[in-house]
Amino acid sequence: MSPEEIKNLKTGVIVLAGLGLLYLIVSKKNDNSGSAQDPTGNGGYIPVIPVFNAQKVSTALWEAMKDRGTEEEAILEVLKYVNQNQFAQVIIAFGKLNYNPVTGDQVNYNPFGSLTKYDLKFWLKEELSAQEYAILRSKYPNSL
Repeated sequence: MSPEEIKNLKTGVIVLAGLGLLYLIVSKKNDNSGSAQDPTGNGGYIPVIPVFNAQKVSTALWEAMKDRGTEEEAILEVLKYVNQNQFAQVIIAFGKLNYNPVTGDQVNYNPFGSLTKYDLKFWLKEELSAQEYAILRSKYPNSL
């Protein structure tokens, strides 16, 4: 090959490489980030978001606290995704229920009297440790 042909070959390779690079820069990228039907870009799978139900949450809390031996982890798990406004609804749904603060259950050992009814705030304060209650107070400062 002559020096002129080698020079032309190098120039041609550089021009082709430049055109290829220009094509990659200017060409429209394939957008896999989603569409109007699937804005998440996760292939059409849209997770079901459970509807908040204050009555179900309050019932779950009562179930975790009603007997001796409180299920602290269950209480924290139930309240894990409950925000401040929802917690206020849970307090209303819980209402006031019979509670024996001496034994930590709903058993009335006095045959001549009845148990006092207490709200959710009282139940949580009695049933949780000071540290666990402080965690909830920091999460729900307007309610606890």
